[in-house]
Amino acid sequence: MTDERTSTDIDWEEEFADDPDFQAIPPERRARLIEFLERAMELGLGAVYGDEDPDEPDADVDCASLTDRCQARCCTLIFALTKEEVAAGKVRWNPKRPYFIARDADGYCPHLERGTWRCQVWADRPLRCRRYDCRHDEYIWPDGFPRDD
Repeated sequence: MTDERTSTDIDWEEEFADDPDFQAIPPERRARLIEFLERAMELGLGAVYGDEDPDEPDADVDCASLTDRCQARCCTLIFALTKEEVAAGKVRWNPKRPYFIARDADGYCPHLERGTWRCQVWADRPLRCRRYDCRHDEYIWPDGFPRDD
């Protein structure tokens, strides 16, 4: 079994650097809030989804033509799985953070084949993966989505 990232791998100050409400909290209270967030994540409390729209379509992104440029950065995102996805047992989850997608020591999803940037569970990939559209995400494309001119 591979190593998995834990909530201590998250730089909370960096994560909330652009959040004025978080920055307005005094440092000692921020530290307590971070401690609470990490404990909640360990217990799986942070993995609750809202009502999912059953009619929302999957994103129409041609990942195969993009991964040579983005190197599958979306496969480093940390997100919650649904209870159904965990119960189905097709996607690995992090036992230290129940209901969150597992991560290997390199920060990537364990289902990502590193040599080809292909998802090994594509047909059974999580809802968040299926609906995620990277084209407007500055984390994935800090210089803007590439155009084939």
